[in-house]
Amino acid sequence: RKDMDIMEENKKLRIGIIGMGRISWAHTGGLSGCPDAVITAVCDINPDALNSAGDRLNIPAERRFTDYHDLIACPEVDAVEICTPNYLHVPMATDVIRAGKPVNIEKPLGATYEGIPELLEAYKENPQPNMMCFSYRFMPAVRYAKKLLDEKKLGNIVSVDVEYLQSGAFIEGRRLEWRFDKKKAGTGAIGDLGVHLIDMTRYLLGDITAVCACKRTVVKERKLLDSEEYGEVKTDDFCTFIADLECGAAASFTVTRCARGHSNTIKYDIYGTDGVISFNLNNPKEIYLCIGDEVKTVGLHKVDVPPEYAASQEGSFVDIALGRFREKPADIFEGAKCQKVVDAIDLSGDRREWVTIEY
Repeated sequence: RKDMDIMEENKKLRIGIIGMGRISWAHTGGLSGCPDAVITAVCDINPDALNSAGDRLNIPAERRFTDYHDLIACPEVDAVEICTPNYLHVPMATDVIRAGKPVNIEKPLGATYEGIPELLEAYKENPQPNMMCFSYRFMPAVRYAKKLLDEKKLGNIVSVDVEYLQSGAFIEGRRLEWRFDKKKAGTGAIGDLGVHLIDMTRYLLGDITAVCACKRTVVKERKLLDSEEYGEVKTDDFCTFIADLECGAAASFTVTRCARGHSNTIKYDIYGTDGVISFNLNNPKEIYLCIGDEVKTVGLHKVDVPPEYAASQEGSFVDIALGRFREKPADIFEGAKCQKVVDAIDLSGDRREWVTIEY
C-alpha cells in the first residue's frame, strides 16, 4: 500500500492516545471492542489524568507521556488518536502525518480554519490514513438513510429540519473550562454539536452553500478553574441557523446546550417531493419512513434498520490504518469543509446576515 508499510499478518495496530479527558473514554471503550488494535501509550499534560488513564489501561510508566511529540515518536505506537481541545487538533495532526503515522482526530478539525491549509499540505506531501471523529455517520439510521437518499427514494429534496439538544450549559458548578474560551474552542455549541449536523448533512445531502445564524451565550459567567472568581464565557451556548444546500433544499438547524430534559438528542427530518425520512438518534436502530405509495396508504411509520447497517467508528479507523478500506471515512478534507461551515455560521451570528461558503 502507498500510504504505509503493510503490517505483518495478524499483528495488532498499536495505538497511542493524546489527551485523556472525558472524550477519550469513548475512544478507549470503542477500541476495547477491536480485536486488531491495542492501546500502547497515552499522553496528557495533567499528571493525574495521565496516570489515572495509564492505570486503567495498564500502560507501563515508560509509555505515559506529558509531551505529545514523545508519544508520536514512540516505536511502540503505529497510529495516533487526538482527543485534545480544539485548538491543538491541527498542529498535532500535522506532526503525526509528518511522522508517517495514521491519525484519528476528534471533531471539529480546528478551533477555526486557520492552520488547516498547512495540515492539508502536509498530507499531500506525505499521505497517511486519517479519519475525523464524526461519530453519527456510523449510526445505523444515518447509514440506512444515506442508502435511501442515494437511491432517490424521496425524489427532489425540499427541506430539512434538524435539532441537536443537550443541557450541559446548566450543569451545576460547571467551571470556565476550555470549551468556554474562544481562543481554545473557536465556538461553543456551533463547533461542538453543530459540526456533527454539518457533517451528517453533507454526508446525506451534499454541500451547504450559505448560512444565516442567530446565536446566544446564555450562561455569561462561570467560576474560574482555580479560584472562586468569575470569568466571562466567550463561546455560544445556543445557535439556530438556516442554510441553503447545493441540492436545492432549504435547511433549518438548532444546536443547544440549554435544552432542559435532554442529555444528548438528535432529531433529523428530510422532506422530499416523493416522501419523508425521519429519525431520532436516541433510537439509532429505528427510522421513520413515508416513501412512494406509502404516502397514500400507511403514512409515516417506523422501520427497524437492517442489522447490516451497523458500524463502528473505532473499528473503521483500525480498518483504514491497516489498509482495509471497506468504505471511505470522513477524512481531514471533509473536516476542513465542515470547519468552513462552522466559521461561516459563527461569522453570520456576529454580523446577523447571510454568509456564503467558498470551498
